[in-house]
Amino acid sequence: MINRLPLPRIHEARRLVFEAAEADGRGMAIAVVDEAAALIYAERMENCDARVLVHAMRKAYTAATMHRSTLYFRDQNAELGKSLADWGDPMLTQMPGGVEVRVGDEWFGAVAVGGNTPERDVELAELARKSLT
Repeated sequence: MINRLPLPRIHEARRLVFEAAEADGRGMAIAVVDEAAALIYAERMENCDARVLVHAMRKAYTAATMHRSTLYFRDQNAELGKSLADWGDPMLTQMPGGVEVRVGDEWFGAVAVGGNTPERDVELAELARKSLT
């Protein structure tokens, strides 16, 4: 087990995301962080740009740090008239595709993906989260 997320489940999440990416004809990346937003797993497909992995890691960091999905974080900031600069953390992002991982009230961290459309990134991040829990 890596922290509180078992490595076999992380590998299953990766498999599901990468199989979907291949079916979509996209190069994607996945990142998993623990409850403290520390990176515990990251990988990109062979045909995936390095920047996509960096964005996936930032999405996972944001979801874990803010305890909410990056999509919800983006929408909340828009409602409140806030920008990323208001938070004072250069690692935060509002790019969709990062989701928190919790079971009930227990906090486990976050998972994020990148490399597809914003909508598909959200779908695949949710798929990865389901396999982790």
